[in-house]
Parts: sequence; structure tokens; C-alpha cells
Amino acid sequence: MEKFKTQDIKQFLNPAQWDAVSTIDGPLLVVAGAGTGKTRVIEYRCLYMIEKGIAPEQILLLTFTRKAAREMLSRASLHDPRCRKIEGGTFHSFAYRLIRQYKSALGLGEIISFLDESDSSDLLHLLSAKAGFLEEKSRFPKKDTLRSVLSMSINRNQPIREVLAKDYPHFVAIAHQLEDLRKMYTQFKVERNLIDYDDMLIYLKFLLETPAINEKVASHFRYCMVDEFQDTNKIQADIVYALARRHNNCMAVGDDTQSIYSFRGAYYKNMFDFPRHFPDTRIIKLEYNYRSTQPILDVANAVIEGEKQKYSKVLFTTRPGDEKPTLSYFKDAFTEAEWVAHRVKELRDDGTPLGSIGVLYRSNYLSLPVQLALSKLNIPFAVFGGMKFIETAHVKDVLAFLKAHHNPKDEISIARILMLLEGVGPRTAERVRDLILNLDAQALEKDVALVIKSTEVRRDVLKLAELFRRLAGIETIDGKIKKVIQFYTPILKKKFDDYPARQEDLEAFVEIAAGYASLEQFLVDFVTIEPPERSRLDGEGKKEDERPVTLSTVHSAKGLEWDAVFLIALVDGSIPVSYALDDDDAIEEERRLLYVAVTRARKQLHLSLHNEGRNGGMHSFNRLSRFISEPRVLEKIKTDYVWYEDAGFRLDDSQVPRMGKEGLYQKLAEYFDDDKSQDYF
Repeated sequence: MEKFKTQDIKQFLNPAQWDAVSTIDGPLLVVAGAGTGKTRVIEYRCLYMIEKGIAPEQILLLTFTRKAAREMLSRASLHDPRCRKIEGGTFHSFAYRLIRQYKSALGLGEIISFLDESDSSDLLHLLSAKAGFLEEKSRFPKKDTLRSVLSMSINRNQPIREVLAKDYPHFVAIAHQLEDLRKMYTQFKVERNLIDYDDMLIYLKFLLETPAINEKVASHFRYCMVDEFQDTNKIQADIVYALARRHNNCMAVGDDTQSIYSFRGAYYKNMFDFPRHFPDTRIIKLEYNYRSTQPILDVANAVIEGEKQKYSKVLFTTRPGDEKPTLSYFKDAFTEAEWVAHRVKELRDDGTPLGSIGVLYRSNYLSLPVQLALSKLNIPFAVFGGMKFIETAHVKDVLAFLKAHHNPKDEISIARILMLLEGVGPRTAERVRDLILNLDAQALEKDVALVIKSTEVRRDVLKLAELFRRLAGIETIDGKIKKVIQFYTPILKKKFDDYPARQEDLEAFVEIAAGYASLEQFLVDFVTIEPPERSRLDGEGKKEDERPVTLSTVHSAKGLEWDAVFLIALVDGSIPVSYALDDDDAIEEERRLLYVAVTRARKQLHLSLHNEGRNGGMHSFNRLSRFISEPRVLEKIKTDYVWYEDAGFRLDDSQVPRMGKEGLYQKLAEYFDDDKSQDYF
């Protein structure tokens, strides 16, 4: 195969990309705006370096996923097979290689074992039990929470107490115990040659700070490249600086305006610290966008212009398209969702594949009205960024209360509720299941006393029965759910370490329910969200294997793109999210999050918000997101005041003949071609 020459490489790049590719020696920071082809720069830079005589074994490419490194090097290898010899992979895979090679320098034995996340959680639980932490009266975090807190402390470079204060404030009082646990955990691992996921980065940093090892590694890898530098944490940045300190031949590629993962430990200021560590850094900006039309880029530029600390850049394109992004106002979340669903259907009917349409939002619970609206129109969808709202354990728990209240014969829901009570197992649940919905309080107390001997368990069961009696006297759906949540909250706090976040979900649940007049319709809509195994659309000429509409949090949408994007619930409290309002750094990240969302759109961008909402259970009016309401942003958007109402219909079935249970049994028997009729069932 004929090798690529310099002129061959240059013809595939714009001037800024070529500048980045052909700058080989010395420190280089490539500030790559959204959709500007940073991956192409890395791919062709590998080719260019080899074409200039640099041995591929001397090149190191660090990425955040093995897939990213593999794809970039595979494409480069199509033009020059020598690119296969480039060392490419994640920080952790590179760390694994060096730790194995220099384990004796770390004081580790010949045989090393690596702990995955499950192993780490189990070990922390074991050590907690040995230390007696699980026997104390105060609540202690579950094993996965323990692992998460210790890991976040390392990746965010924060003391354990600060991590708890931000994410698990109800555990701050036991911060000292978690600090002791980390010491025990560390000692246990060192004594037994065990290494977990976070240790890999720490140990790699230690090795590169050893002069003899640093000289050896730096002389071997004379050229370093790092992708997505804005997403590195402080340890990873220190590793990069240590790798390149001797020769300064390091290229970091990233976009400070797309740094949205601080909760994982990403430190976007690494983009600004890079030139301080390498004073001769050359900065090249990629601003030509290959993805979006100019009107969409105008909105993105206007949004990010308000960021306080950034590398100023203006995205531009020659891609055809002059359709301005739209901003639509709606009465409530349901009318907003119904409008989105109908617009999706119109786009599909006009030839836009469903897989080329994305609906984005800040938090998962915001997608629920859209899920309901799409389901009603039989439009298939896939949810990215966590479990579907309806599939989360706490939402299913609350739904079980409502189902049992609506249908006292729903044994499955009643059993689920009873099993939430401490001290109630399957046998006890079976014995009291038929008693629990007895509205005669005195009779119930007598019957329960015969079945349950424990005073505490009997008290909880009677409280549950009292809840169902009170639900019978509440007319509104949201009123019923509030009463259920009041009963369920102590259970929620015991069951989940992250209960504050789940409480927010339940508050949203109340808001959604307020739009219903019928409990039955509310439950039916939830059950019918995307029926299982639905793989096709109804209608002539529609593809069975067509990819569904994507519903995604903005965080999960990074790196993806769609022809048409709907960005919903653009209100203060959603984006920026409410808990960011008193934190300047958090507000800045929320702005970057909106920028990422806008730049996912290729041809159409539809922004929307609903006017009515609920705040702490109180009816309120939403305010347009502060980032959109800025004059320089609004002037780039076409505003539509749409008050969409779905007429719907109500069927009067008072004159419809009743077949009765026997008739229903007979119909079912005929359907299943069985002559046993009622006995069969």
C-alpha cells in the first residue's frame, strides 16, 4: 500500500486543522470547538509524524475509552499500517502496563490482583463489619456508596468530608469513620498486593515522579497526545505533565466550553493550567464546524459568550441551511410534551428518520411527560442517561401504593408494599395481604394481632392500613400521592443512601399527577409507556427496523448528534439546575451544558418551556432559563407563543351492553380455542 505523503494529508484538512497536524515539536494546546473535527486532527497527526520519520513506538495516545483510541488508530492504519504500532489506550490501560513493569519499585510483590468495582464494594463492607461500624446505632452507608465516596474523594481531589457535604450530607457526622475506613482499606490492599481502579492512576503518578523511571519512560515516548483534555481530573493532568516534562512534545486536545463532568472529577481548569506548565505552549483554535447550520451555531456562540473564563472562539460553517432555532412556550409540561410528540410525528412523515431525532433535557424526570406523549402516538423511543423514570425502584414503590388503592385485588402491589415494612417477610405478607385493605379499623386490629406477634411490626401494618383508609377520602390524584409519599419517606431514607435525589423525583411525580383527573387514567398511562417488544411503527411503508427517537439527558448526549433536536424544560431550576444557583462554578458548568445541548443539532433546533410548574408542592410560574433570556441569545431565536391543547375525547359507554364475568370467561375460552370455559380460568 502506498504511504500517505504530506500533500495527501493536507488536502483533507482546513487551515487550522493542518496547523495542528503539522506542529510536531513543543507543547501544543488544540482548543477544538464542538463539531470541528478534532478526531480527524489526531488521526492525521499520527500519519504526519510517521511520514516525517518518527518511529510509531515513540508515540503515545491517551484517550478516555479504548474504543476512541482504537477507532482513531484503525483509520490511520488504513493509510499507513505502521500506525498500528502506536501506543494508544486509556490512562488506566497505560497505568496497568507500567505498574506491571515497575511493581517492585512500588513495593508490590510479584503477583498483583486487580479489584473491580464490585470487589472494592465487597471489601469495604467486610472492613466496615470488622471495625464494628455496622453495629452502631447511627446509620452507615451501603457498600456501593462507600466505594463511590472514596473514589470521588480521589478523583475530585477533595477530602471525604467535602464529598459527603456535597453528595451525601446526611452522612457528614460519620466522616471520621469513613476516613478511618479508607486507611484500613489502603493498608489491606497494600499488604495483599491488591490494586483497585483508582490506585492505577495514583501508582502511575508515583512512578512518573521517580526520576529514573521518568527518564526511561519519557525517552521511550518522545511524543504524547491527549484527547478530551477538558475531562481529565487533577491526577490525570499531573500524569500528562510528568510524561512530557523532559521533552515538552505534548499535544492536548479539548474544549473548555464542553467540560460538563465535574461530578466525576473532571477539572476543566486543566485547559488553562496546561500553558502554565509548558510556558512555550502554542494554542491553535478549531472553529470551522462540520455539523450544524450557521443559525444553530449563532445560538451556541451567543450562549457561551457569557462564560467568564474561556478560550474565546466563534464557531462558523459554510453548511447550507438558514432555518432559525425556535423557542416555544406552553401552558404546562403535558402540552409541551404533546407538541413535541406531534412535531416528531410530522418530521417522520416528512421524511426525517426517527433515529435522526433527539429530545434532550437536564434531568431524567423531565422526560416522563414526553414518554407518555410519544407512547400515545405509538412512536418508539429509547431513553439514554440512566433508567427510565418508571423503572426506578422508588417510583415503582409509590406506584404500588396507588395500584393497591385503586384495585384492592392487586395482590402483587400489596405484597410489594408489605415487603417494604421492616420485619415483614414473604410469609407474613402472605398472611396479612387480604386483611390490609379492611376499612374497619377495629376488626383489622384484632385480625392482625392474631397473625403478627411483634408489636413494632403490628404497629407498622396498622399504620399502612390507616394510610389506605385516608386515601379513600382524598379526591385529587396529586393529593393521594402526597399522602403516600409522606408515609413512604421514612422507608425511602432507610432504603437508599441517595434518597435526597430520589425525593426530587417523587416531587416531580406529584407535579405530573396534578394534570390528571382520573387515577385510573394516570395508572394506565404509566403502564402503557413504550409497551414491551414493540419494534415497528404502524402504517404503510414504514420500516420495521427503524431506529427509535432518542430521549437523553444532556450529559449522556455529549458526543452524539441528530438532524433535529428538541431541548425541553428550559426554565430556571431545570437548567441551570436548582442546586447550582448559589455556586458560581456550578452555574458556569450549567451554561456549558446548554452549549453542549445546542451543538448536538445538525439542521433543526427547537427550544421549549412550560409556564406552569410546582415548587415544593406549591403552584408556581416558571421563568425562562437565564441563559436563553439574555438579549444576545434571544435575538438569534425565532419565538413562537404556542398554547397547544389536545382536544381528546370521552366515550359515554352507559348504553354499551355488559357481558359480565361469565361472558368474559366465555370470550377468553373462545379466543384460546378451549371448551372448558370458566373452569379453565
